[in-house]
Amino acid sequence: MRVITVQASLREGDLKQFVAASTANARAAVATEPGCRRFDVFADANNPARIGFNEVYDNDDAVGAHGDAEHFATWLSATEGMLDREMVWATCRNLFPGDTAHRDVNDETPSERGIRVYQARVSVPPDDVDRFISSVTEQARAAWEHERGLIRFEINQNLDTPTEFWLYKVHTGPSAARHHATAPYTVAHLERFGELYSAGPPTPISGPNIWPPHGMWRSGNP
Repeated sequence: MRVITVQASLREGDLKQFVAASTANARAAVATEPGCRRFDVFADANNPARIGFNEVYDNDDAVGAHGDAEHFATWLSATEGMLDREMVWATCRNLFPGDTAHRDVNDETPSERGIRVYQARVSVPPDDVDRFISSVTEQARAAWEHERGLIRFEINQNLDTPTEFWLYKVHTGPSAARHHATAPYTVAHLERFGELYSAGPPTPISGPNIWPPHGMWRSGNP
């Protein structure tokens, strides 16, 4: 499995057009590419001009097929010149949960006031990589055990830079996200590695989903 993670910052006035083009690209990818499992689009609550993608593909061939797709070329053309800084992205392998976890865009997950997404890039000193993986995986397993409002907790590792990790968490709403942030296993993990999360750039994106709609989410419980 391959995960493409993206963070983009838009120029003033281009947000609406960028979101429309990105949503169309995401919808077409999931609908027409057999190897595309998900294509999530979301925004930062404090700065809506910061947009994130989390794309899940079966393998490298599926990633290549997306790059060759007509709808991707349309997206590139439609969004040319809209970024106010270089886009941050990575091709990753998933560490947790396994490939068999539910990721497809289907079914329905109840939402109190809308899906809440958190995406963070964490650069870890080489000597701390194994300890970080162990700690964040322990946090993820505990979250799945105790949080009814958890939809996603994915741990991905950059294929080209193994000291770089992308975390992707999704909850059913703001209160579920707040519960996760104050849970003892989250606090324990951040006591060990919290300074790495604020060492950016880029800073994490935390905010509402844009696509898929609330009714097209399914629990990714491993």
